[in-house]
Amino acid sequence: MVRHQKSTLMTPDPYHTPGYRGYCPQLKYEIGRTFGSTTHNLLSRPDIAKSACGVLAETTTFVPPAESSETRTALIRTRTKSWGDQKLVDKMVPGYTGYLPKGQHYFGSRYAEVCLSAIADFEYDQRSRANKRLEMRTISSMQSDPRAPPECTLVKQPLPLKSKSTTVVPYLSPQALQHSISPYYMSQVDPKKYFMSGYTGFVPKSRQCMGKGYPVITSEALKEHADDQQRISLVKTEPVVVHRPNPHPRLMPKIYPADSGLVPNYTGHIPAQKFKYGMTFGHSTKNAVRNAIPEVAI
Repeated sequence: MVRHQKSTLMTPDPYHTPGYRGYCPQLKYEIGRTFGSTTHNLLSRPDIAKSACGVLAETTTFVPPAESSETRTALIRTRTKSWGDQKLVDKMVPGYTGYLPKGQHYFGSRYAEVCLSAIADFEYDQRSRANKRLEMRTISSMQSDPRAPPECTLVKQPLPLKSKSTTVVPYLSPQALQHSISPYYMSQVDPKKYFMSGYTGFVPKSRQCMGKGYPVITSEALKEHADDQQRISLVKTEPVVVHRPNPHPRLMPKIYPADSGLVPNYTGHIPAQKFKYGMTFGHSTKNAVRNAIPEVAI
């Protein structure tokens, strides 16, 4: 492919255009030069830590290998034959207001020349992608075919590929951000076994704790809850044995004492009290039950 040469008056790649609001390492420590020159220096220096994948995309226009008008015309005509009636032909009429793919990359020439170059570039790009898809499908089919020869030039490994293990072990990077474990499942000695201040969920065993900070309260409550759950898990398989002590007879208090009378203003029932008179309330209610029963002469 032939690549258009960049002007020597422009800042060499890679660099950020003025107005870029993304992150650029060590940019705040550089002064005295233009934004493009500063970012080019920072992105090119090997002693500055930065990502291996840059945010800048390649915008250089690629053209087909043969730049003659006859070759481009033949390429577009084969497109017309394969796709049938098309609006994108080799002879575009000036004044066409439809979309012209890759037309923004060509300017400074006649309309017919611009259309010819843009359509040819677009068709060449489409064919390159189609060839890559065909190559990937060919490799996939050959890898799945046990009869494929091992000296195939499209793949570097003998076919079919043999698996090294029946189970796939997921890779966990130690530098990756790990999801935090719930405080309910942390160990009793973990210093992070608590809820942060502002947590509005339910915390078991925390209602009776007071007078301390929220992390301390939740830590003690979670530890007590874990101990209870552990104790329940140990005794849940044991048989239930109920021990009941022998009931003691309940001694009912006497309403009518035998050796004394009732207290004045007593409003309860007193047997045979209405038939007594001429005595004080205390003397008349002394041993009221005994005195209420008449003695029968034998």
